[in-house]
Amino acid sequence: MGRPGPILYAAMAAAVAALLAPLPSAAIAADCPLDLSWPNYALIASVCSDQIGHSKCCRYINAVLAVSSAMYANTTGTLGVPAELADTCIGNISDTLVSNGVLPTAASFCGLGIKIQASYQCVGMTTIVQMLQSPNFSDVARSCATSLPDDVSCKRCLNSGLSYLRHLVGQQDNVTLNTCRDAAFVAFVSQGNISTLDTASCFFSVQGLSALQVNISTPSPTGHPAQNISPSPFAEQLPGTGESSNHHHSYKHVLFPAIGALVTGLSVTLVVVLILLIRRKSKELEKIEGIKPLEALRSCVKKGQEGTSTIFGRFSHSEMRRATRNFSTRLGGNDNATIFKGQLTNGSVVAVRRVESSPKGGQLEFCKEMEILGRLHHRHLVGLKGYCLTRFERFQVYEYMENGSLKDHLHSPGKLLLPWKNRIQIAIDVANALEYLHFYCDPPLYHGDIKPSNVLLDKNYLAKLAGCGHAHYSCGANTTISSTTRAVKIQATPGYVDPEYVVTQELTAKSDVYSYGVLMLELVTGRPVVQDNRSLVEWSRELIGTDYRLHELVDPAVADTFDLDELQVMADVIHWCTHKDGGARPSMKQVLRILYERLDPLSGAFARAVEVEQGYYYGGQSGRKGKEWHHHQQQQHQRDGGDVIQYSGEPRCLPSSSSTSRSHCSRTVLPECNSPEPQSPTHGSEL
Repeated sequence: MGRPGPILYAAMAAAVAALLAPLPSAAIAADCPLDLSWPNYALIASVCSDQIGHSKCCRYINAVLAVSSAMYANTTGTLGVPAELADTCIGNISDTLVSNGVLPTAASFCGLGIKIQASYQCVGMTTIVQMLQSPNFSDVARSCATSLPDDVSCKRCLNSGLSYLRHLVGQQDNVTLNTCRDAAFVAFVSQGNISTLDTASCFFSVQGLSALQVNISTPSPTGHPAQNISPSPFAEQLPGTGESSNHHHSYKHVLFPAIGALVTGLSVTLVVVLILLIRRKSKELEKIEGIKPLEALRSCVKKGQEGTSTIFGRFSHSEMRRATRNFSTRLGGNDNATIFKGQLTNGSVVAVRRVESSPKGGQLEFCKEMEILGRLHHRHLVGLKGYCLTRFERFQVYEYMENGSLKDHLHSPGKLLLPWKNRIQIAIDVANALEYLHFYCDPPLYHGDIKPSNVLLDKNYLAKLAGCGHAHYSCGANTTISSTTRAVKIQATPGYVDPEYVVTQELTAKSDVYSYGVLMLELVTGRPVVQDNRSLVEWSRELIGTDYRLHELVDPAVADTFDLDELQVMADVIHWCTHKDGGARPSMKQVLRILYERLDPLSGAFARAVEVEQGYYYGGQSGRKGKEWHHHQQQQHQRDGGDVIQYSGEPRCLPSSSSTSRSHCSRTVLPECNSPEPQSPTHGSEL
């Protein structure tokens, strides 16, 4: 819809023309003392007929009224016509313009009688003498005293006039400023030092204004126009002013109802325009939000089995913009998404992730991510609070993690010291999150991108795993985590990628275990995963294999506070998790049990009982091979009359050693998979 300006102007002009047309122009002219016979109306009509020349048209009309007022002031010494004749002169000028071919709409869109007035009362001054004696007017007289044909002289004159007006009227409205400018023009040309038309050409930026050669001013001996001087040739042509005031009052009786009708029509027009704008805005918002975006989300979030629930809310695009203060505080991001800090209307601080994507492919990817996130509820996974789905943008609203990412504390310039005890606890927290994904989701989920930037820390340094929306689910026929594989394409970070995945392109739980081992190694060393074109894992093998050099692994920032026994446990887990053979790596349930039992001195006996997993000897007894230690434990257990419980490739039968609260994944019906019923875990509580 176009701008309503031309429509309103046309309506106003039509009303004014209709109301003024029946009035006898001769009677109006009898009351207005201004001479309007001299302007070049053909030129003015041509200028005003140009649809893009409105401002130029208004300057010509303003100049006609100002020059005519100057001619009148030459005989009276007043600034414009008396206030009681102003309305009469405005009507006369409007009729004269229309009768000489100027468009009827010109008077209305130029504000004739509103912005362009016939009575120049400037801040209380009504006479030329008062204007000439006002402060700083002498500066205008000096700057404009010479001929003004060239641009330099005219510019100097205009600058002096603007400075004078600013000091005179201050911060007034445009109508007051325009009136005082016209009054200054009348006062200046009354001195007769320069041609009136030349001055008008400079003041109003118009050319060819007059059809005659007009120069109306002759200086008085004192330099100021007298109140009673002989009329000029133009003044002699003016009609008398002895007409009775009855006609003047009758004209007002017609004009006031006309103004009322005009205001009413204008109000109705504005209401109609407002309604149209609201409807247009609603359509634009519909285009931005998309057509029923919630149904689009439901089409990819299945609601088949019981336990599926959407516990996060939906936000509008405007709510996202307000929450982030127009996306002003950026926390981070990558090529695919940008993360902003925000605050919801309930006061909670959140992290808003804006996903950059195309309308079609982006919606499918976003729905898949939401389908996964809707199933995950765990203390050590970053919580999703809501989402916003529009046609071209997608937003995810997460809980805000005050201490940023683990990467900020390990590798960023100006990093804060991360104590040794916090590093151990972070390793345990991440292990809890991975155990949940691998063992308590049906089908199991594999993260595929374990790294410090995906480990976030809250205000108490509780670690939570992020990036789970891009996790991959298993479609295997059995529930054995170690044997369930799936060929997928992941965008993992170099240095954290499982060597077996590089060859097979099959993502398994053991792929996450390898990445977790690298993450633990970064926690211990504080070094980047690749340094001097050498892998951190390769560098660490030289130190882990020798007890006397084990301390060289530790980050120098915590070299004075680490515990050697705890370092030994961490080093053994790292060595086990980063084994080149995926089958020789532990499950996350085994890793978590070892961390709890070996780091707890009261549980040492039980720790030794679970050190044998898959025939692999873990830690402690130097000089004894893993299979020998395994055989020794079997014989010892049989002598005690017990049954040997070995790791059979089915980690679900092992009890969880996690002390953190967690819940099962909500089950869904996935079109790609037919997963068997999960076994209930031995430990853990529902959230």
